[in-house]
Amino acid sequence: MDDRLSNEEKRALQEGELVILDELDRLARKHGLRYFITAGTLLGAVRHKGFIPWDDDIDVVMTTKDYKKLAKLAKTELSEGFFFQDERSEKGYPFFFGKIRKDGTEVREKILDSFDIHKGRYVDIFPLDKCPGSPFFAKLLFKLTWFFSSALISKNNPSFVCGYEKPIARAALNLFRRLPAGLLKALRRGVRNIFSFFSSGKRLATLAGTHGYPRESYESEWFSESVMLEFEGKEYPAPKEWHALLTSMYGDYMTPPRESERAGHFVKENGDVNNK
Repeated sequence: MDDRLSNEEKRALQEGELVILDELDRLARKHGLRYFITAGTLLGAVRHKGFIPWDDDIDVVMTTKDYKKLAKLAKTELSEGFFFQDERSEKGYPFFFGKIRKDGTEVREKILDSFDIHKGRYVDIFPLDKCPGSPFFAKLLFKLTWFFSSALISKNNPSFVCGYEKPIARAALNLFRRLPAGLLKALRRGVRNIFSFFSSGKRLATLAGTHGYPRESYESEWFSESVMLEFEGKEYPAPKEWHALLTSMYGDYMTPPRESERAGHFVKENGDVNNK
C-alpha cells in the first residue's frame, strides 16, 4: 500500500509548519535569539523561494548558547498550543536536537512511528556543536554520536535501519540498546561535551543531521552574520555564507536530485492530514 502523502496533504502539512516557524521567529525576535534556516529549508529558499516541492519539514540551526536559552524560554514563553520537545522535556524522546510542535496536528513520522511521545507537526531545531578541526576526530565524534542515537532509536523501533553492516558493529548495537535510555543519553552527552571541550570553535557541526560528516560540518564564520532570504512569501534569517554551506552539503545544489531520491519524513495516517 502506498502510504506517501498526496500533494494536497503535503501542502497542508507545509502550511501548518510555517505557523510553527513564525512562532519560533516571534520568540527569537522578542528575546534576541539568533537562528538560521538550514539544509533543505535553506536550499528551498535559494532554489524555489519556498519549500522544495517534495520536502515536508522545516530545519533551523542555533548556536548552542541560544539553543539552551530557547529551551528554557519555551517553558513559559511559547504561545498556547505550542510545545518544545527535547530529550529533557519528554522522557521517551530519543534525539538530542529539539522540535517545536503544535498540538492537535498529529501525523505519522516514519522514524518515530513506534514511540509513545508527543507527535504534533514540528520545526526541527539543531544546536551547532563545536567540531574538531582534525578530520579523524571530527569523524569519530559523528560516529559515536550516531551510534548512541541509533541504540536509543532501535530500543523502540527494532526495524530502524541504522546503516551498520559489519557483524561487530551490529553486535555492539544490540548490546548497547539493552542499556537504560537514561544511560545512553548520558553517554551521548558525555561524548559531545568532551569533544566540545577540546575543540577551538573554529568549526561547527549539526551532529544529528541526516548527512553526517563531512557534509554537516561547517566553518563557524559562515554563521557570523545572517541575511534575510525569501521563503514562502516571507523572509527568514539564513547564514550569510549560505552558498558555502549549500555547496558543502549538496555540491551542485541548483540541480534537483533524481526522482527516486525525492522523499519526505511523513506517511499517511488513516488517509487524513488535517491543516489545523
